[in-house]
Amino acid sequence: MKDWSLFPWQKAQWDQMVHCQQSDNLAHAYLLRGVPGTGKLQFAKALSAYLLCMNPQPAGACGQCKECELLKAGTHPDFTLLEPDDPGRPIRIDSIRKLNDLAHKTAQQGGRRIIILNPAEAMNVNAANALLKCLEEPGEDTIFLLVSARSGDMLPTIRSRCQQLNFSTPDRASAEQWLSTQLDDLSLVTQLLDLTANSPLEAKRFAEQGLLEKRESLADGLKGLFKGKVTPVELAKSWQSSDLPLALSWMIGWLDDATKLGLSADSDSLRNRDQLKMLEYLARKSDVRNLLDERDWLMSQRQSLMEGGNLNPQMLMEGVFCRSLDLVLH
Repeated sequence: MKDWSLFPWQKAQWDQMVHCQQSDNLAHAYLLRGVPGTGKLQFAKALSAYLLCMNPQPAGACGQCKECELLKAGTHPDFTLLEPDDPGRPIRIDSIRKLNDLAHKTAQQGGRRIIILNPAEAMNVNAANALLKCLEEPGEDTIFLLVSARSGDMLPTIRSRCQQLNFSTPDRASAEQWLSTQLDDLSLVTQLLDLTANSPLEAKRFAEQGLLEKRESLADGLKGLFKGKVTPVELAKSWQSSDLPLALSWMIGWLDDATKLGLSADSDSLRNRDQLKMLEYLARKSDVRNLLDERDWLMSQRQSLMEGGNLNPQMLMEGVFCRSLDLVLH
């Protein structure tokens, strides 16, 4: 049950939940919160398997009983994983209403019912309010596991009705050790962990999906823009069909580092040292206040995209690149 197993850096959280189970002190709802790339969803799956298993062991589900076989087959009637229909889109109220009905029914296997919401912050306001009613009057033997990388975006009333499980990035040595077992090219380990703030799963995703090359392409596009080799409109056309929240997050990171350089920070403190020349150019051509203003604007645009805002991709990226060019022209 590979997708239902733990990562090495999750032992403290696991021991806490095993103790709650063994002492019959489980809450009806948990909020698994922390930065991306730390394995919160997989922890939630491993915990679900453990809580549904007929022969659970301290290290996890047995993987062989009828409950485990149903989970592996994706047909367990008392396990539900609710995610947006498409990445970056909201979880809507209709989906939550169906969950609420499900949560108040008796578990078909006679044990618990486990419901995972991922990412929980993707619920729109109406959906969040609908879930709140269920959290206030939970069904018997129903456990909600809310997975979130941005729990601050959730309703405070929902957070207050969940027990908190916090997930931080592993120490660098542990992250390097694990990532080294996952990659063919070990020379990328250090760079990937630097770029993903030491989040091993994000680092693995970068490698598997060719995101290092995509990021380099964006940097090359900006350099061409600054040199007058490409216009904002032309550059926007090549990026309008891409993962825009991710592209904006890269640009936000570059602006953060350029700001640090503008404040006389040492280059060793930068996350994007491979783009040092471009960062030095930005820091030299624009003052810190303009860099910060641009970063804040990009963050607001990214947030709107993440919340399902109906932004025109071509127009958005034209604006992004026009503003980037303005930074170095004034």
